[in-house]
Amino acid sequence: MQTAHRPSSHSPVAPSGRPAAKRRPAPRPQPARSGTRVIVAHGDILHAVHVSRRLIVSVAIGLLLLVGISAGGATLYFSRETPAVFTDADEAVLRQAMETVIRQRREGELKAKLSNAYESKLADLKGEMDRLAERQQMDKSTVEQAVGRVLDRQEQLAKRQDLLARITDAAKRAGFDVKVPVATPRPKKKGNGPSASATPVARPQIQLASVAGGHLKPADVARIAKIETDVDAMEKAQEATVAGLTRSVATRADRIAAVLKRVGRKAPGAGNDDDAVGGPFVPLPDDPSPARFALGVKTLSAELDRLAATRRIALSLPWDAPLGNAPISSGFGARTDPFLGRPAMHTGVDFRAPTGYSAPAALGGTVISAGWDGGYGNMVDIDHGNGIVTRYGHLSAIKVKVGQKVAEGQEIGKVGSTGRSTGSHLHYEIRINGKPIDPMTYIVPGRDMARLL
Repeated sequence: MQTAHRPSSHSPVAPSGRPAAKRRPAPRPQPARSGTRVIVAHGDILHAVHVSRRLIVSVAIGLLLLVGISAGGATLYFSRETPAVFTDADEAVLRQAMETVIRQRREGELKAKLSNAYESKLADLKGEMDRLAERQQMDKSTVEQAVGRVLDRQEQLAKRQDLLARITDAAKRAGFDVKVPVATPRPKKKGNGPSASATPVARPQIQLASVAGGHLKPADVARIAKIETDVDAMEKAQEATVAGLTRSVATRADRIAAVLKRVGRKAPGAGNDDDAVGGPFVPLPDDPSPARFALGVKTLSAELDRLAATRRIALSLPWDAPLGNAPISSGFGARTDPFLGRPAMHTGVDFRAPTGYSAPAALGGTVISAGWDGGYGNMVDIDHGNGIVTRYGHLSAIKVKVGQKVAEGQEIGKVGSTGRSTGSHLHYEIRINGKPIDPMTYIVPGRDMARLL
């Protein structure tokens, strides 16, 4: 839009006092515009407005729309003034529509509730299935552990039984009366599931039902419990056998040691500072365990070693009389000399026997003397080690040579009356480190020792 000015009647005054003529600048050429030009005059000012054709069309459309809206509003206004008639049929239709809406709404709520309940029930069932599967897995694991534990215990039981059998065999050879528990059959696995069989006495075949899938039946629980009870009884029987044998061995060793003490011999473990121990008594639990059994076997082994060492000492001593129950004609010690009639020392024991009667060795050893020896006549000396020598005098014949090894009971000569003797008999001496002792010191307790060795 452009503003046009009309020429003013007042002209500017020149410095001389006269109005000076003002020259207006020449108007710039304006580009031609399409559309309609509107000129508005306001006082001395003219306003020219150019309106495009698009604007004219838009204004025309707006006017038409305004007229249409006004006409519609008038129609609506006049139509409202006409009163509406609401019939019973319309009320019935409206009521039916409302009931339909209410019914549909209730059905929707019921469906939603049922859907939620179904989903909740489905979730509960899924959780129950998961718990059941987990419980089945736990049952399977429990069954496998229980059966595995029983199988392991039976395997350990079999190993213990083998060890116990070897120990008891050695004890029987030593003269002990040992009752060994009946061995439990080794476990066997059959089929898809683990199985086991065990019983200590009658040994019926108890087989565990298949537990494939992890389901533990009450019968399986009873069988496992029965097997474990049998294994417990077997373990306790083994421990009782070991404990009883240990007591028997210790008692035997103590009794032998007591007899050795009577003849002045020291037994292993008697008064030895190396065996000095002490402390309060704290019993082990009654429940069988590998540690308890191992300790029992260790104690039994120690007692067997002590018994063996004690027996070795005892077996090296001359407990038996050479002629058994032959009557004694003269004992050890002071007596009246049969030739001189004066008191004299008799260094042995005389056993009466006929001439030519076999004279055996009282104990095994090595012959160190065999020949004539003054008042002894034909004499044989046997060295038994540890400073012990037995002497046999007045023999009518000698059957051994010096250096010869002889066994207990082996004939070394014949009874006679050679040397300083008044009649047929066997003169028997025991010498310890060259000094004679009373042979009855060994012969009398030897009767007890014979029952212990």
